[in-house]
Amino acid sequence: MGLIELQRRMQAAITTDAEPPPLLGDGRGLAAYRHAWRARMIEALRSNYPILHRVLGDADFEALAGGYLAAHPSRFRSIRWFGDALEAYLREQPEAAGHPAVADMAAFEWAVCLAFDGPDATLLEPATLAGLGPKDWARLRLALHPTARLLDLAWSVAPIWRELSEHDDPDHRAPPPEPLDHSVLVWRRGRQPHWRSLEPLEASLLKAVDSGMDFAALCALAGQIVGPDVAPATVLGFLGPWLADGLLVDGEAA
Repeated sequence: MGLIELQRRMQAAITTDAEPPPLLGDGRGLAAYRHAWRARMIEALRSNYPILHRVLGDADFEALAGGYLAAHPSRFRSIRWFGDALEAYLREQPEAAGHPAVADMAAFEWAVCLAFDGPDATLLEPATLAGLGPKDWARLRLALHPTARLLDLAWSVAPIWRELSEHDDPDHRAPPPEPLDHSVLVWRRGRQPHWRSLEPLEASLLKAVDSGMDFAALCALAGQIVGPDVAPATVLGFLGPWLADGLLVDGEAA
């Protein structure tokens, strides 16, 4: 057996309880490694979801982490990315959470996590738009900052995340989440993640921007809601705050 194959079989024996390589005999000595690996992966998930851990508590979070680890073994070289499928796992296995809002909390916290250390990009400046003619505006394609995430949530979890993140006391408890169908925008501005809830029209327009829709199509989309006469002004009304928030990059260069 070659070295690479031996390493692969050792990894499988530790992480999936597969049969150990023959040279290890019955593999009893692997128990300590299996326990240490599982504990380290649960610790990594806790580090990536600190507020979700506080919401669930030690025992429930460890049970959730164990189920997730079995269903989604880490596939990255860095444990920083362990947990990327937790939201999907919770939606596929709702009994693993105990409450439907837990999946929304996982989605929100992961978006904040990604925004914190996501890639930088050159922001779109108002001066770039100032010299555009009517035909240029019609063809203009905007793009969201690469850290931006648009989340459609059914529970009001963001205020709970904020309250718990602002209190270091592990015994501090936030009120239970309330059902609320809404959209949330998460992105990084400067060096810090930011988030805010969106009204339906703004959420629809930002999703359209993210899909690559040009300015003329954005106005047509807005016109279906506010009427064609005021649609361009409505879209421009959103454009100013988007630029000020550092939310947009040059769509042609993105």
